[in-house]
Amino acid sequence: MVRTFVLDKVLTEHGLSVTELSRQSGVSRSTIDDIRRNNGSGRRRDNIERIAKSLGLSYDDLFFESEADATPLNARRSAGFDNKEMLALAEHYSADGNQAMSVRLSKLALRIGVGVEDLLDEGDAKYQSGDDKEAMGLYARAKDALQPRHFPRMKQSLRNYLALCAQEGSVPPIKFIYDQAKDCEYGDIDFFAQIGTFFARTRQSDALVSECFDLVSELIELEERT
Repeated sequence: MVRTFVLDKVLTEHGLSVTELSRQSGVSRSTIDDIRRNNGSGRRRDNIERIAKSLGLSYDDLFFESEADATPLNARRSAGFDNKEMLALAEHYSADGNQAMSVRLSKLALRIGVGVEDLLDEGDAKYQSGDDKEAMGLYARAKDALQPRHFPRMKQSLRNYLALCAQEGSVPPIKFIYDQAKDCEYGDIDFFAQIGTFFARTRQSDALVSECFDLVSELIELEERT
């Protein structure tokens, strides 16, 4: 079995540049470049694990794969499974009044497949067409199944979702996203700046607003040092 470095492929799959990955992981750009060039000085395990953690992946998932299985990571997760079938079953349970099972199957289907990106795309389209109610529902479903690897894609839809939540005075969904992103040490400055502004505009506690903007400050300082 041959194992090879696949960092560039993973960057492509996640739609990230080296600069964005540096911000997100806290690993300097020069170190990431060393890793990409297979330079031993940059390939310390702690650096690799920080990058992997920022993407919600393991050390082996991020950098190595079998030559016999060169399928992209996301495709390997859902190979041989159509998550639309599970989503259809979730709708069946919902129609029968079993909401608990419906929610459970929906979340499982989205975690197995690539449904989060699809839901965000549909939500963006509905928002642009003025169908706020449908957009809100789609964003909420995507939010429930978010994993660290989805945050770069979520960033594109975040401004829309924040606007809808502000209209409804609905803070918990954004607090949920904030806590998830903070816990996985996602490092996008604009992502947290948008959320901090939302917290301030919706008059959340001074402690929460301050915590969010303190995090933004830390990320800016980290970027300036790298």
